[in-house]
Amino acid sequence: MGKILSKFCTPNGEEITLDDATQVKSSREFHVHTDDTVTYWLPKDDEELNRVMGQHFAIKDLYEGRNILKSVEKSLDFEKGIAILDLGCGPGSWILDMITDYPNCTYEGCDIVNSTNKNITPKQFNWKYGNFLERIDYPDNTFDFIHMRLLLLSVREVDWPIVLKEALRVLKPGGFIQWKEFDLKMTGDGNEAIEKFMNGIHFAMRSRGQDPRIALQSERLLTETNAVKIIEKDYRSIDMTSNTNAAKKFLWDWKETCKSMLPVLGPAIGIEDKVSQEAFLKDIMDGLVTCESYTYMNAVAAQKL
Repeated sequence: MGKILSKFCTPNGEEITLDDATQVKSSREFHVHTDDTVTYWLPKDDEELNRVMGQHFAIKDLYEGRNILKSVEKSLDFEKGIAILDLGCGPGSWILDMITDYPNCTYEGCDIVNSTNKNITPKQFNWKYGNFLERIDYPDNTFDFIHMRLLLLSVREVDWPIVLKEALRVLKPGGFIQWKEFDLKMTGDGNEAIEKFMNGIHFAMRSRGQDPRIALQSERLLTETNAVKIIEKDYRSIDMTSNTNAAKKFLWDWKETCKSMLPVLGPAIGIEDKVSQEAFLKDIMDGLVTCESYTYMNAVAAQKL
C-alpha cells in the first residue's frame, strides 16, 4: 500500500504523520509523493476513481447540465472544434463527457498520475504527465480553452500564482480559462458530526498549506496575473435536504468522500477503528438530510489578454 509523506496537526495540537495514519488504519491505496510541493492526500484506488466520476455528474447537475460556463460557450466554437486542456484531469471524467457533446475538439489531459481508464481511449483524448508547479510539456499559446477544477486538495495556497502563470503560458491570447472549486465553508447548522468532519478537513488542509476556501480567492488570483479579464463568476450552492437529483448525487459524493478521507482524518479526530468510523459516517449522512446543510462551489471564467 502507498503512503502519504507529510505531517498533520490535530485540532488539539497533537502532531502525527499521515504516513502512519494510513498504514495502520487504511486498506486504501494512496499516492506516494517524494516532492514536498505535491500535497494531494486522497486515495488513488478504483473506489476513489469511481467517486470522482460520480462527482463530475453532481457538479454538472449543479450547473444545470453544463460543463462550460455560458460566456465561454458563446465565445468559442466548440462545435467546429478547438484545442482544450484539462489541467489536473484526474480520471478524465470531464473530458470524456465533453467529447460526447463536442467530438470535433481535441483534448489534452495533464496530471501527475495517470488514473484514466485504459480501456476507454477516444481518439480526441491524449493524456500527458505534468506537474503544473513546474513547466508542463506544451508550447506557449497552445490551447483555446483551459479547464481547471477541484485542485484545492492538490495545491498549496502559496503556489496558486505559479499554477496560474503556467496555465496562462500555454493558453492562446484571446483564449479562455475556467476554474471551479468547492468552497469548504462550515455547514450542517451545528451538527456535531458534520462540524467535526469539516474541522478535520480544514486542519488537514491548513497543515499542508492548502486553503479550504480558495474558491473565494479565484477571481483575485486570476486578476493579479495581470494577464486576463474576468468574464463570468458563478457561485452556487445546493441544499442537501432538498431531495433533488443534484442533492442526491452530492449526498452520494459526500458519503464516498468521507470514506476516502477517514483513513487520514479518522485518527486525527479520534475516530480510529472501523466500527467507530462507520457509525461516524452514518451520523454525518443523517445530519446532511436533517440539518440545514449545503454544498458550495464557485466558478470563474477569464479571457487571456
